[in-house]
Amino acid sequence: MSDLLSTFKKPEERLEDLGLDGLTILQNPQAFRFNIDSVLLAWYASGAVHRRTKTADLGTGTGVLPLLLYGRTHTGHIDAVEIQKEMADMAARSVAMNRLEDKIHVFCSDLREEPGRHLTRGAYDVVITNPPYMPKGQGAVNPDRPLAIARHEITCTLDDVAAAAQALLKDRGKLFMVHRADRLVDLCAVLRAHTLEIKRIRPVQPFPDKPANQVLLAAAKRGKPGAVIEAPLSVYSEPGVYSDAINRIYGTDGPVPKVFR
Repeated sequence: MSDLLSTFKKPEERLEDLGLDGLTILQNPQAFRFNIDSVLLAWYASGAVHRRTKTADLGTGTGVLPLLLYGRTHTGHIDAVEIQKEMADMAARSVAMNRLEDKIHVFCSDLREEPGRHLTRGAYDVVITNPPYMPKGQGAVNPDRPLAIARHEITCTLDDVAAAAQALLKDRGKLFMVHRADRLVDLCAVLRAHTLEIKRIRPVQPFPDKPANQVLLAAAKRGKPGAVIEAPLSVYSEPGVYSDAINRIYGTDGPVPKVFR
């Protein structure tokens, strides 16, 4: 194992166990790191992914979504796009470290220019994305550029993400996204403008008695109008204690997400 780490791991990085199918990921404690958003999104999308599904991840960061999705489904083809060279390199090294280069392919590229370059238009069954949450000009922008890009719409907007997803998906292909609950109206308007019809919304709340602060979304390209608002998912049962649902999602026997048509 030490020889393997010396091949893929840089001194400033550390290895984290994903707790799923023996998979690990490289993370830099001083840079952007994945959080529960990615875990929930991979779980939410997994019901629509099987071994022959062709999936694209827009803005993969350190590559956590493809690894988690593979761990849940053993799917055979995920293409991941990341604009930041350092992040894309770390993601590719994590994929290689897990010996998944034949299943997960990482490209350092701008998703605004991506369709037709590395990825094929209209070829994907599923697109997943955990995009920047904050519109440019709102909220304090982190002086660390990689963190700023991950959190604010600096290199891509919600409209850019929707346009890329629409271009890549097959008709009736499925988009899965996690975002801030207070941008739900923006999400509905932008996705519909790109013929991505929201079919399911799963509110995510910090505690059972608190409003949702995030949403998990499932949309279909050229799908019929009509969305189901699912039961809220509570992250904590009390301060510092994950809910039973979250503990099951982190485990291998989590609740099975519904598949929509």
